[in-house]
Amino acid sequence: MINMEVQCPTCSARFKVPDTVSIATCPYCGTTFHVHSGEKSEEEHFFFPLSKKDAGGVLLKFLSRQYGAPADITGAKIKKKDLHWVPVYFFYLHGRSKRWPTIEEVMFIGIPAEEKFDALLAGYPFPIRGKRFFDESVVKKGHYYEPSLSKEKAEEIAKQTLLTALRGEASQESHSLGEVETEVRYLGLVHYPIWEVHYEYGEEFTGYVDGTDGRVIRAEYPIMGGARRKATLLAGTLAGLGLIIGALSLPIVGGWGFIGAFIPGAVGALAVARKGVVKKRWVSGVFESEGGNVHFKPLG
Repeated sequence: MINMEVQCPTCSARFKVPDTVSIATCPYCGTTFHVHSGEKSEEEHFFFPLSKKDAGGVLLKFLSRQYGAPADITGAKIKKKDLHWVPVYFFYLHGRSKRWPTIEEVMFIGIPAEEKFDALLAGYPFPIRGKRFFDESVVKKGHYYEPSLSKEKAEEIAKQTLLTALRGEASQESHSLGEVETEVRYLGLVHYPIWEVHYEYGEEFTGYVDGTDGRVIRAEYPIMGGARRKATLLAGTLAGLGLIIGALSLPIVGGWGFIGAFIPGAVGALAVARKGVVKKRWVSGVFESEGGNVHFKPLG
């Protein structure tokens, strides 16, 4: 990456920024300006500082607490650690129904602006505090990305997120939302640190760790054979119990009784099988596991 030197229009300090940056914040006085014209900008550019925690160690320790993980997974070999500075637009959202005073939402939301990380960070609970004015040293510590999503498009996504939340609240109260008042306030562009960790345990696996606090966003790990056998046995037991109870209820309440007893057992068996019979699975210390099955819910 090539850096260029710019001069702050307020304090005249000189500092370097990547040549792909169009807006920068002076690290000395905090002025945000357009790097090519020198005109001041209302937009602010921030970053979150890195935690001192070792991303590889944090990841393996987290995985050691997961269902069916190898007992010695903390000794797995870390093959590679890549640091990504992901651009995120931050917004403050406030909306309320004009018809129903109890329907109101206040939210802080981060919209990832690099498509490579859209799926990984969709709905991620970014922290609100802790950001600092953008510093040129950030780009020397990993992969730096310019936004591939415009601020206007991100603002539109943020507003739709707010409206969806208001509709959901109205639905819970059995109301129609009616006319609403909304406020979408832009808080700035933040470059957020995400570690991509590759480790080896028989084969190579990948995990993603929040660079600010060490939370495991998403990670894959192998499930040991003994755990898979136990899960298979549990799934078979649940299905069998549903079948037995259904058969016993058949003479009493007929076919509907059989269906009512068998289906819950089959659904439970399927949930267990999906989580435990596989050879490897993904978990998160931030998001609940798919389906919300408490037996396999990540411990965080």
